[in-house]
Amino acid sequence: MAKIHSQRLNAIIRITRICSDICGVDVFDENYRVNFRTILLFILLCVSFLLLTYTMIDGYVKEGDWTILVQVISLAGGTLLQGLCVSISFIVKQDKYRFLLSECNDIYETYERLHSDYRVHLNRGLKLLANLMKICAFINLMLVLGMSSITVLYNFIFDAHEAIVYGFAPGVDVETTHGLWITNGVQASFITVGGFGLYAADMAILTPISQISTFKGILQCKFREINQILDDDDYESELERKRDVMVALKDIIKFHQKYLIFLNVSRDVCYWNVFAKITTSFVAIVCALFCILLGTWPAGYIYLAYCFVMMQVFCAMGTLVDITNEEFIQSCYNDVRWYELSVKEKKMLCIMLMVAQNTTGLTIGSVMELSMNTGLQISKTIYSLTMLLLNFIE
Repeated sequence: MAKIHSQRLNAIIRITRICSDICGVDVFDENYRVNFRTILLFILLCVSFLLLTYTMIDGYVKEGDWTILVQVISLAGGTLLQGLCVSISFIVKQDKYRFLLSECNDIYETYERLHSDYRVHLNRGLKLLANLMKICAFINLMLVLGMSSITVLYNFIFDAHEAIVYGFAPGVDVETTHGLWITNGVQASFITVGGFGLYAADMAILTPISQISTFKGILQCKFREINQILDDDDYESELERKRDVMVALKDIIKFHQKYLIFLNVSRDVCYWNVFAKITTSFVAIVCALFCILLGTWPAGYIYLAYCFVMMQVFCAMGTLVDITNEEFIQSCYNDVRWYELSVKEKKMLCIMLMVAQNTTGLTIGSVMELSMNTGLQISKTIYSLTMLLLNFIE
């Protein structure tokens, strides 16, 4: 028996929740409390910061190797700081995350029972979410396996003595083969845990955002229902037709208000998460690219690819929200025959249109809007800054 849409949605979300639970931050659970795994997560983050600080002092202060400083900044100011910020945000705003998930479930459980036009848009929402899950899973798996594999192959082919990242522990001599294997094993374990956490965090943020376009599709179906009422010749009186039109229009306005609440809560929970994601990715990409060009970090290619792809994914989701807001406006113009409505109904639709025209999308903090155009501008800035650093070194 084929699964209904709400069951498919919960099946996709269950994968995110399993990864979140491993890290102790399954905030979608109604009975969630800070537990042993949560404390262990923050201990691992603190230990990572301490080890990177030790590496920075040992490599730069004692040996004068400033390239180690750049790589440490790439890690500490990149994914590590991002994980810390997102974990704190999830715990602080866990009620709002649960609200967004319950709203998604309510949408799917309500409209999967209606006619096929609604189910088409539910299918599109599920397909988008499934594709996002596959992209995030692939890029995080590439991060976990790729960084370790590249380093091992590089050491084997070129007979080198490189660690996965510059993050060393006191008392472990990485100049020896035994010490190098211990260091790489510990680093690979930390990267694996980080991969689970980053995947869970990305999907927890992207899941509600990906369903914003589903609201637009449902609204279009509701407008078409008004058109069908206007075309229906089975009404005995025009008064009955106007009553049904009014009921349908009120339902549309309530649905639009539901969308605005969903978008406002999404914007609130994503405010610091998106800011942390974009800014830390920017720092990580600049420093990783700089290390790669200097030839000092074999695994940096994988790390660079991860940061760049995930930054573009988030920018794409910001564009999706902007497109959805524009299509809400277009629906008010084109998807309903407003010229056949009464004056009162036109005023109601006009108020809804005015609100839709002033609806804003996601932002990177309060600095700039989150969109593909912003992603392009950030990419140009990364290139310019990297070339500036190289010219400075030369």
